[in-house]
Amino acid sequence: MPDAVSTAYFDSPVCRNCGSDLATSYCPDCGQAKAKRLGRIDLKTEAWEKVRWFEGSLIWAGLKVVLQPGKIARDYVLGARASHTHPLKLLLAAIVVLLLVINQTDYLASTNATLSRAIGLIQTYSKWSFSLGIVAVFMASTIVFWRVRGFNLVEHLVLATYTHFVILIASIVSLAPLLFHSTPELVKQHRALSGTYMTYVEAGIVFLAFTQFFAIDIRRQWWRPALGALAFVVIKYGLLTLYARAVIKLVMAQIG
Repeated sequence: MPDAVSTAYFDSPVCRNCGSDLATSYCPDCGQAKAKRLGRIDLKTEAWEKVRWFEGSLIWAGLKVVLQPGKIARDYVLGARASHTHPLKLLLAAIVVLLLVINQTDYLASTNATLSRAIGLIQTYSKWSFSLGIVAVFMASTIVFWRVRGFNLVEHLVLATYTHFVILIASIVSLAPLLFHSTPELVKQHRALSGTYMTYVEAGIVFLAFTQFFAIDIRRQWWRPALGALAFVVIKYGLLTLYARAVIKLVMAQIG
C-alpha cells in the first residue's frame, strides 16, 4: 500500500489488480489493462461500459462489499478493477431492489385520500433523495480525511458510492420482515423504530468504511473515523432537512 496516492504510483510497470509485472498495456496474468488514476470522465465511462443486469456474480460482489466496503473501495481506487464490480453498478442494483421492497410493503401507503395524494407527490419529487447519502459520505470523507493518503475527489466519491451501497443494503434488510407480514400498524411501528436504530447502523457502516479505506490504526486513531461518522450523521441530517422542506413546499403548492 502506498503512503500517499500519486500519478507516479500508477506509472509503475506493475498490474494494480494482481501485482504482476507489466511489459505491455495489458497484464499477461489477469488480462486487466494498465490502471490509471481515476478522473471525472473515467467513473462515468466505466459505469456505462459495465452496466449489465442480473449477473450471478453481482450478488457475490455485493456480499464482499458489505463485509469490507472500505477495503474494496481502496483496492478499486488503487487499480484492482477487474477483481471488483463497478460501484455505480452495485448502487443502481441496490436502489432498484429497495424501491421494489418499499412498493411491496406499502411502506408509504395511507388510507387517507388527501394524504395518499400528498405521499404520491412526495415520491415524485423525491427521486433523487437516494443521492443524499452519497453526498453526506463524500462531504464527511473530504472534510475529515482530505490530507490523508493523498486521495483526490473522484477517489473519495468511489468510497462514498461503495459505502452508500452498503447503507442501502442495510435499509433493505431492515424492511425485509415486512415482506412476510405487513399491516398499517406494523409499518407505523417500524418507521418509529428504524428512525432511531438506522442512524447508528449507518454511522457504524461509515466508521468501518473510513477505517478500512484510509488504513487507520484503530488503536491510535479511532477518533478520526469516529469524527468522520459523526460528520456524516450531521451532514445527512442537514441535507435531509433542507430537502424535506423543499419537497413539502412543492407538495403544498400542488395540493393547496
